[in-house]
Amino acid sequence: MMTPFDVWAPMFRAPFSGDVTQEIVPRVFSPDIAGSAEIEARIQTDVASYGTQLGKVLEALQTLAAATKTDLPEIDALVAQIEGVKDQSKDTIRADAERALARLKAVDKDGWRTLTRSE
Repeated sequence: MMTPFDVWAPMFRAPFSGDVTQEIVPRVFSPDIAGSAEIEARIQTDVASYGTQLGKVLEALQTLAAATKTDLPEIDALVAQIEGVKDQSKDTIRADAERALARLKAVDKDGWRTLTRSE
C-alpha cells in the first residue's frame, strides 16, 4: 500500500537514511587504478588488508628509525593515534560480541557451548 508521501521519497532523504558505510576496494574497470585491479583485489582479500599492509610499513619505519637513531615524530604520532583508536574500539567490539553470543545462546545452545566452552 502506498502513502501520499511515497511519491516524494526519492526527493527527500533524511540524514543516514541510505548507506552510511563505504567499502574501499579496487574497481575492476576503473580508469583510476594503475596496474591490475584484479591483483589488487586478490591481495586485499587473500593476503592482507590495506590497514595490515600499512601497519607493516609503519612498523618497518619505526624499526629503521630506532636502528639509525632517527626521529620520526609524525610517524610516531600516527602510530599512537592508530593504537588509541584500537584501544577505544575494544569495549565496543567486546559488547558486540557479548550481544552476539547472547543471541546465539538463545537460539543455538550447542553452538554457544562450542564457542564458549561453557555449560
